[in-house]
Amino acid sequence: MFAVGLALMAHIGCAQVAVEAGEPFGALPLVDEVVCGSPTDSHLLVEEPAGATAIETLLGQPCRVLKPSETPPYVAYRLGQGKGLKPGGAYLLALEYPEDRPRAMFVGNRGCETVLGFATGAAVGDALHGKYTTSNPESLRYPLSGRMETWQTLFYLHDRFPDLDQPRGEGPRPMLPADGFWVVISQPRAANDPLSAGAAVARLRLFEVPDPERVQLDLKLPPEPLPRRHVFHREEMSDGVVQSRDETQRGVADDIAWFEYKARLMRFWGFNTYCKDLLEFGHNQGWDSSPYGSHDWVNQSSTPDRWPRILERIGKYGFDVLPYYEYAGSVGQKSLGIQRRARPLTRDDAYTHISWSEIANADVTDPETLADAKKVLDCTILRNGRAARFLGAWFRQRPSHVPIGFGEADLLRFGWEANEGVAVTREQLKADPALLQRYYDWWFAHRHGFFVGLRDYLRRWNNPEAVVLFTADTSEAGFSLRSGGVVTDDPAAWQPLVGQPGQEKLKVRPYDEVVQGGEYLSGMLAPAFNWGDWEWHHSCPQPDPQRYRDTEGVMLTYSINRAYTVASPEALEAFRTPSGLAVVRHHNLNEHEMNEKLGYFVGDMERAGPYCMMAEARAVATGDPFYVGYLASNCFNRGFPQHVRRFCSAFLALPALPSTVVANAVADPEVVVRQIPTEGHGTYFAVVNTGLSPKPEVILDLPADGRLLDAATDAPLPREGGRLTLSLGPCELRALRAE
Repeated sequence: MFAVGLALMAHIGCAQVAVEAGEPFGALPLVDEVVCGSPTDSHLLVEEPAGATAIETLLGQPCRVLKPSETPPYVAYRLGQGKGLKPGGAYLLALEYPEDRPRAMFVGNRGCETVLGFATGAAVGDALHGKYTTSNPESLRYPLSGRMETWQTLFYLHDRFPDLDQPRGEGPRPMLPADGFWVVISQPRAANDPLSAGAAVARLRLFEVPDPERVQLDLKLPPEPLPRRHVFHREEMSDGVVQSRDETQRGVADDIAWFEYKARLMRFWGFNTYCKDLLEFGHNQGWDSSPYGSHDWVNQSSTPDRWPRILERIGKYGFDVLPYYEYAGSVGQKSLGIQRRARPLTRDDAYTHISWSEIANADVTDPETLADAKKVLDCTILRNGRAARFLGAWFRQRPSHVPIGFGEADLLRFGWEANEGVAVTREQLKADPALLQRYYDWWFAHRHGFFVGLRDYLRRWNNPEAVVLFTADTSEAGFSLRSGGVVTDDPAAWQPLVGQPGQEKLKVRPYDEVVQGGEYLSGMLAPAFNWGDWEWHHSCPQPDPQRYRDTEGVMLTYSINRAYTVASPEALEAFRTPSGLAVVRHHNLNEHEMNEKLGYFVGDMERAGPYCMMAEARAVATGDPFYVGYLASNCFNRGFPQHVRRFCSAFLALPALPSTVVANAVADPEVVVRQIPTEGHGTYFAVVNTGLSPKPEVILDLPADGRLLDAATDAPLPREGGRLTLSLGPCELRALRAE
């Protein structure tokens, strides 16, 4: 022990002391600490507007609290200045906060240019009245621990950092590790989270993680040949950090190192599938389009070798790879997409008012479109087939990218294929609802055939088991309820706010009413709302999961986020295919919702503590997906990693095989047990506490003999009288295996 202590001190230096950092880190060198509740703390502090914060004693500790106000306030601290920070080094940022009342806050870490928020209790977290998107607000009475709690993020320090003013993409990054970096605590204006008592922070700590390999999660995956599950994420407003050719305007000099940081974080959380966007709103995100014409076909990236270099660097991590495409037809100077062969029904200019999303579209009834999309897969997957194990491809439509088209060629094709050889006109379709419905059916069948064609292409030339995921949900925050409003299990707390200043459009929806009425599924499957003379229902065609019910290898993704989105087994079952179910957690960008002096702002929001995995755990209980994905607003991270790691280790330990709910396995109705039989590898069980309270003694009567193991660790689980007793945390998933 003495030798170990000397070695540790030699590493961290005399000025740093090893301090307990909590699960799963243990003792780490403490680099810097801000006592936020002390008025004499010496760290550089900026608050905006002046007087935005107050010091209050909460749960026995002094805390700095952001006062609710009509101007989004923030407080920022400079951490690590003169502390010998190392670019590319692994660090842990820990924020201690009181869990005493509903509160929500965003934490901006300029050292890795990530913004992540969390909410406690009944606070909605995401902006109630968003500037650009509907956040689908939900306010539930999540239990408050009544203790000081800790939010944590592992991150890799960039080479350069922005000041408080965050650029959008490339821009000034004048600060170096010797200068330290800003940590910004912010919250939206009061009207956007009226039940929040304000962000409150007792202490900020910065730890060094000298050996990040030590905290990587050792996943116990099902043995071959059992099929495996997948967890993955895609970031939106992120890689501008490494886009500029000017090193003073990029966060990391080696752009591929920045992508490798993400791979290391994936190993820490327990994600097993690497995803990167290769088309964003149709535009090339770092691959070589020269085999099919470069700028004439798909505008060439300024970094055409980035994708193969990423694959080469992350190959050592053993991930499956799932590229992401926002395909709008090829977008180049002489490309198919910019011809916009799909036309609206009632107008000739555009489907929507979003001009920058209307520059190109893909007409899936046109055979040339399938050939065009295959070229994209050839350049990005087939030509890199030796560098990675590709799971398949993930496509997502954005406004007007894959619209229902009514061009002249479409009308002729419909006539020949579905109208007894008789061509139709747009005027006839507008005047005849039955004919128009037949046209819709024809078009949706072609969309289905388009993705089947891409599946077959990948299976022939790359992976014989390749899958294609398609996200029809064009929104940031996920599908909205048709009725709108805040969904809550406490209408009495919200009703007095209706009609108050700032809440003139507020509607209150009881949670049970929304769930029992099946409103989420019906909203997902309904055509998009229109306004004015636009054609949103044609621009963003709704999912049609019934067409994929018997289609192996192609899945429409099911959007999750709020509790009501994962409450109905019937809703998730509607999206199941022979290849399973894929769910995607949509994050609301909260774009431009903070103080303008912070520069460009986007940020994700999650629930605090174990409730950060509520949607995923309940999705397993109600629908048992094989694929769990995330659509993130910026550089993705998680604030309560111990709960994320527990879920991922259990979820990925289960084989991707059909399951059934075991009736009468447990007396507690909030605990769901699913059984997964296998050939030659025993029986697996997924045990989920769907409740918001811990279950210290859950007695399970499982229909299986033989030795029982924790599938995520291989630890034996003793039974007494044939029964197993488990301790389950709130919203916790456990994976078991009976040999």
